Amino acid sequence: MDGHVLFTVSVGIWVLMETFVFFGLNKGTSKANKENKSKLIILTLIIFGVMGPVFLDPTAEAAFQASFNWFRYFGVLLVLLGVGLRFTAIRQLGISFSVNVGVPEGTDLKCDGLYGLVRHPSYTGELVSFLGVAVVYSHPVASLSAFLLPAAAFLYRIHTEEKILIASFGERYKEYQKETKKVIPFLY
Repeated sequence: MDGHVLFTVSVGIWVLMETFVFFGLNKGTSKANKENKSKLIILTLIIFGVMGPVFLDPTAEAAFQASFNWFRYFGVLLVLLGVGLRFTAIRQLGISFSVNVGVPEGTDLKCDGLYGLVRHPSYTGELVSFLGVAVVYSHPVASLSAFLLPAAAFLYRIHTEEKILIASFGERYKEYQKETKKVIPFLY
């Protein structure tokens, strides 16, 4: 299969999954706990990070249109692995998951499964997918933009979420922070 088609299908699967997450699983917190600023920041930085270089630098589009090699196919694999990781993390949270920042009433702190490896495995999945996009782009500016801008957005969202998690779970969450890395097992 042509690499461009495979990449497009992979991104299509990703977009469908995110649409399902946003519209199908957008429950879990009350309106009082909704925090829309981080969602807007994420969306803006993703759009500019992924689309901006293609429009601003003609060499980025030419690099993307080049034929696929094994490294670019590896990028497609990273996109799919990231989607799978995110979906698994969301499933492990179950009814506690929400696209809104907040802790639904009666929610217990999840510290096992993927959440035993990192505190934010859903965002780890997103970052792996965006790393895949960066690899597929194979262009210095486009690749950096496609990874770093979404990464900055997710780090902002994590910062916002962690303040709320500390407010909700107190010392228990602080202890979890000491024991478990944020998004990269054993590193960060």
